[in-house]
Amino acid sequence: MKCWFAAAILALLTAVGASAAEANKPVSIIFDTDIGSDCDDAGALAVLHALTDRGEVDLLGVIFSSGRNRFGAGACDAINTWYGRGHLPLGQYKKDDVGDPGDSYSSRVAKNTKTFGHDIIDDAPEMVATYKALLRGRPASSVTILSVGHPHGLVHLMRDKEGAELVRAKVARWVAMGGSADTPASDWNFTRNGMDRYLGELLANWPTEAIFSPDGADVITGNRLLPKTSPNNPVRECYRYWGGGKCLQTGRSSWDQIAVLAAVRPQYFTFDRHGRQEPTKDGKVFWDAKVDNPKHIRARVKIDKKELADIIEGLMAAPPGGK
Repeated sequence: MKCWFAAAILALLTAVGASAAEANKPVSIIFDTDIGSDCDDAGALAVLHALTDRGEVDLLGVIFSSGRNRFGAGACDAINTWYGRGHLPLGQYKKDDVGDPGDSYSSRVAKNTKTFGHDIIDDAPEMVATYKALLRGRPASSVTILSVGHPHGLVHLMRDKEGAELVRAKVARWVAMGGSADTPASDWNFTRNGMDRYLGELLANWPTEAIFSPDGADVITGNRLLPKTSPNNPVRECYRYWGGGKCLQTGRSSWDQIAVLAAVRPQYFTFDRHGRQEPTKDGKVFWDAKVDNPKHIRARVKIDKKELADIIEGLMAAPPGGK
């Protein structure tokens, strides 16, 4: 009896230890962004690099999803290079049917290779091919796709036979900044700039858990610690150029950074599993609380928003390498 009891205790401790080890593993993330439309994309990529430096994230690669502003790829490369990860795979949408043509900062950052030391300006490998290359060889159900822009790249990935197979085999979840209003509304990421024609297909066919993060409008960051970083920091320069040059003084909403934290630090959130993300026929989207989709989850911030702003600001301004 004593031998049986000891064996049972050992098995339990082994299981608990394995579970704890799994919980402490970094989150493997592919980051999908429309950087250039707003500066919070740059802030989100900065947060991802800071979390990678802390061992909380394994940043696999970056996808630039906007086809109407070619310089987002270069802005991503500049930021990756600043954090010592200029080697990261980078993919780009090659057509021009989706995206915001506006450019308040990405071309200035992308073209300034002398200051930022990056290689790519406006041309990176094709988006779907990059997605597939990033997913091949990954462990089963191990990858989080994090989108903070127009997520039409996931539709193109699912339309590709191998791409769809890789999503089903390798992707654990999709975390998206967008949607989730209580009543039908136009949504920048989900229904604007050509994305509306893709949304219904994406929501109907996406096979994994999908977490939607709508919060961030009233969480202001980028105006306290970030201005004190080096002028050679491309994230700082993205904020300096955006919004008529006042963003380093006034700050900016933190929608995209909060989506990053929803993917990596779930302890900051509650997760609503009752309802579904629902597109409307007139090009809007909302969280339909009357009909459940077991794969759809809405993340809402539960910690104090001032505390959350402090966390985000600290991560955005952290020096490369966590020094």
